[in-house]
Amino acid sequence: MGNDWGLLDGLPDPVLVVDGDGVIRFANERVKHTLGYTPADLEGETVEHLLHPEDVEPHVILRETYMKDPKPRSLGSGLDLYALRADGTEVPVSVSLGPFEHDGETHILTTVVDVTTERAREAELHRRTRTLAALHQATQKLLKATDWELGAEAAVDYVEDVLGLPIAAVWIRDEDHDTLHPVAWTETAVAIVGDHPSFDLDDGSLVARAFSRGEAEYIPDTHDEPNRQNPETSIRSEFIVPLGRYGVLIVGSPEPDDFDEADRTVARLWGATITMVFVRVQREKQLRSRETEIARERDRLEEFAGVVSHDLRNPLNVAAGRLQLAREETDSEHLEAIERSLTRMEAIIEDVLTLAREGDGIDEMEPVPLAALAEECWTNVDTEGATLSAAGDITVLADRNRLARILENLFRNAIEHGGNDGRADGTADDGRADGTADDGRADEGSGADTLAIEVGPFADGDGFYVADDGEGIDPEIRDQVFEPGVTTNPDGTGFGLRIVAEIARAHGWSVSIVDADASGARFEFRGVEVVPDEGADGPA
Repeated sequence: MGNDWGLLDGLPDPVLVVDGDGVIRFANERVKHTLGYTPADLEGETVEHLLHPEDVEPHVILRETYMKDPKPRSLGSGLDLYALRADGTEVPVSVSLGPFEHDGETHILTTVVDVTTERAREAELHRRTRTLAALHQATQKLLKATDWELGAEAAVDYVEDVLGLPIAAVWIRDEDHDTLHPVAWTETAVAIVGDHPSFDLDDGSLVARAFSRGEAEYIPDTHDEPNRQNPETSIRSEFIVPLGRYGVLIVGSPEPDDFDEADRTVARLWGATITMVFVRVQREKQLRSRETEIARERDRLEEFAGVVSHDLRNPLNVAAGRLQLAREETDSEHLEAIERSLTRMEAIIEDVLTLAREGDGIDEMEPVPLAALAEECWTNVDTEGATLSAAGDITVLADRNRLARILENLFRNAIEHGGNDGRADGTADDGRADGTADDGRADEGSGADTLAIEVGPFADGDGFYVADDGEGIDPEIRDQVFEPGVTTNPDGTGFGLRIVAEIARAHGWSVSIVDADASGARFEFRGVEVVPDEGADGPA
């Protein structure tokens, strides 16, 4: 009967012809390749001959039910079907059933496909998916580490628990001695390796070589490597993953070539995660150190301000009182010079105290219309012979009082140094709102009769500028005018623009000086947060 279906021998998969009683009437030659039987071994046997004994009875019931209404079917999608090979082993299969009539009897054309490769691929994909999911969860936990060694200990625990690699350790670089020393390891690593060694980065070892190159290195068999640290090591295969400039992660196995590409890929990913954690830990340490330094500097500045305020002002007040008494008793030309000196000392003290306070960080800011504030500040300055204009308006997020200090200092700076007698240094020297110059007197005639000052926003919305059409700032000292004490004015303190720079810094802004469009100087403030205001005029 087999000859009636001889054409089925040309098919690439095992094919069986089964009658209504479940008896195999034909088997093609491919059954030997997949199932280990010859066609003669199977023909005349029931199809249950290919099943595990425990599956026979359920299968008979299914077969008899199917034969009552046979239809083409495919079995195996989502099911764990196994055929029993001639040697007793099982092979995963998918089965296709196609009923047909032969000599008035219903037969089933059964195609059996070996899906071992597909199942293995699916299992591997599932394993990788679970591994990556677990790796993601472990990463979230590891990112909470605040210390290198604690992070390293958590990292090797995850290598064993999540990645399934029981032999692992982390070494961290000691920059002072240029060595790598072990800081964390799995229990299995200790049981097999014992005490973990340190590595000199110039000793030519496998670990030093991988760290210096910054590239992961796989050693399929350590016994083939003449530069291995321990010639008697029981570790045969080893994968070394550099952790940036911080150290290395090493996973090992007592079996040669025990890490496939998937294992090495996951180890690289985990090494990158550990490196990222180490980078964050270092940055946080630097930030904490910087914050401590800033706090210490602020305390010193507060102490200095207290000394200036108390220990200098008291004798200054005494000197001013004695000066008044001297004027009542005598009329000397020297008394006027003493008064100017005392007034200058008072101005210096005021500016130093202002500088100490204005550089503090700003906790609360509010929306401030720039043009309106500029008009208000203009009234606090002796503006004779000068004009103010606003080239558009914006509302900025700022400390209103400190922003007012910026504008008033820049207005005085332009008026006092921007006239026909030239701009000496571009500094506003008093920081006061009383319309007096540094010597305590009204500064009549120090500016040009038609000096024009303009305040306006940038077209890109990134900040604002204050510009004038005076003589400009000497290019030789332009880079220095924000430094304290820089002035060519014999009556100036040199703190005015330093105060401007400190207030800008406290806001998180940058300030720079550029040439104005025609002449004069232009102070530009960038990084300013602008509040949307539909009612404000746009830039001119």
